[in-house]
Amino acid sequence: MTIRAISYDAGHTLVRPRPGVEELWDFLAHQLGIDIEAQHRGAFPDVATFFYSRLGEDGLGAYTSDAAARTFWSEYYAYALRDAAPGAARAQLLSAGSAMFDWYNDPAQWYPFPEVLDALRAARARGLVQGVVSDWGTDLLPILHAHEITRLMDFVVASAVVGASKPHREIFLYALSRADVAADETVYVGDSYLADVLGSRAAGMHPVLIDREGAAPAIDAPVVRALTDVLTVVDAIDARAV
Repeated sequence: MTIRAISYDAGHTLVRPRPGVEELWDFLAHQLGIDIEAQHRGAFPDVATFFYSRLGEDGLGAYTSDAAARTFWSEYYAYALRDAAPGAARAQLLSAGSAMFDWYNDPAQWYPFPEVLDALRAARARGLVQGVVSDWGTDLLPILHAHEITRLMDFVVASAVVGASKPHREIFLYALSRADVAADETVYVGDSYLADVLGSRAAGMHPVLIDREGAAPAIDAPVVRALTDVLTVVDAIDARAV
């Protein structure tokens, strides 16, 4: 079968956060009412590694409601603050993390990667069905709408709305029903090997990893550096189907 649809992850695939590391530390310090010294203002823990190493595939799979998402990020930032704010009570750390979660609900804290709108327009010009399938809260739709992404999409699926999240098959199968296409007619693009590549493949889709930094090791799926390269993958799949 030829490809009729492309679905996309949201965070770090279509959009990225605006605040830099220093601004995040400043926000957390303000929430706690303390100074966070420079030696504690390092990179934040890798999100996927942090949760998967503790909870297995259900680490990010806990992102099945707005309440679960809030807990997810509150715990994450409380962990990140463990050395920076050693005198703070755990409840304070969790409160600061919860405030950060609310801060990120603002569409102004996100912006699309430079090539995104051009890539989506090119896929739409081919008549491909397009949608978003993402581990996100109910704030996803207004964020994408604010950046003119929704007008190029046929559907948006957020895990907190569906009650299922990646890498579990249920969220991908739900998206396929929204797209009204078969799994083997669909390419799925995301930045996580575990959540996006393995998850979409388990649902029968054609996975593509987006790796803008060129840092990923060789994997068993196509890898692109920009969304504008995805149609090349679509062409290759279509050629094999002939």
